[in-house]
Amino acid sequence: MTGEELKALRERRGLTQTQMAAFVNELTGRKYDKQRLSKWETGKEVLPRDVLGRLLLLALERPATVEPRLGTIIAVGLQKGGTAKTATSINLSFMLARAGNRVLLVDADPQGNATVHVGVAQADVVALTEAGKVLYHALMGRTPLAEVIRPTGVAGLDVVPSSIALASADTELPGNLTNAQTALAEILDGVRAQYDVIVIDCAPNLGAVTINALTAADYVLVPCQAEPHAILGVSAFLDTVAKIQKRLNPRLEVLGILPTMVNPRQTQDRSSLEDIVRLWGAERRVFPPVPRATIYAQAAGANVITLDADIGAPGVESYAAIATALLTATGRLRETADAA
Repeated sequence: MTGEELKALRERRGLTQTQMAAFVNELTGRKYDKQRLSKWETGKEVLPRDVLGRLLLLALERPATVEPRLGTIIAVGLQKGGTAKTATSINLSFMLARAGNRVLLVDADPQGNATVHVGVAQADVVALTEAGKVLYHALMGRTPLAEVIRPTGVAGLDVVPSSIALASADTELPGNLTNAQTALAEILDGVRAQYDVIVIDCAPNLGAVTINALTAADYVLVPCQAEPHAILGVSAFLDTVAKIQKRLNPRLEVLGILPTMVNPRQTQDRSSLEDIVRLWGAERRVFPPVPRATIYAQAAGANVITLDADIGAPGVESYAAIATALLTATGRLRETADAA
């Protein structure tokens, strides 16, 4: 957030610098004054990370007078593992929920990492699997999706949990002649009205479940680690997206590409980032890169959402930019639906 953006946010709320400083103090428990706010707005001082994160959330908030959104579905995918798909899915979901949106996170990866990171204990995952209440059972038509959805520890954020059982769906779905590629879209249609945004965390493959996710989605976000093999994977993945747009889901759009785990001090990372911009920057949105930071590994080890542990964590600007782009695109989607 630049000084100009901070000033614009303050003016949209109709606050003086003194009032804005007092508001920031309420958010952070600090004791900032008008002079400090003025330095932030003029760029003489950099916003502290915790203040930045909270203000980015504030900028995302939807006024109470604005109608709920359409239940827009965004898939987060790439067939290569280790590109921060789950970190992107859960942190994006967190920011959207904290900004006042009703969000459903669908864990479409048999590893179930997103499920655990939003507060479902491993023991509960086992129990839910045995009870037939994970995504696999809903996808195969054995349990209504409404019975699978669980609340999380974050207000406004629900999750469709996953487990290793979902791995069977990649072989079982193709044998279903009626809805092999649309099963996920069909079950999500029954709950879309309850949510503003549905985020699907895809598995690192192009199996039947991932194809289902792309067939159900309105948008796809592609996290790409700043390294050559991941970049090659993006080309193949975008080719798959193009085929799905042509054959199965003509409304699917690429929201953008998100470079992840970038260390700007590493020559290879800088070179890969330049390659991403060169290859796709002219026709695709390339979001601000998420830097490599130990807090992501620490949060993963503790099974928590990084931004929930530290709202000023490196990368918060990237997730805010994605959320803004998605909500802006969602507004266009609503206008299109209303016109029809």
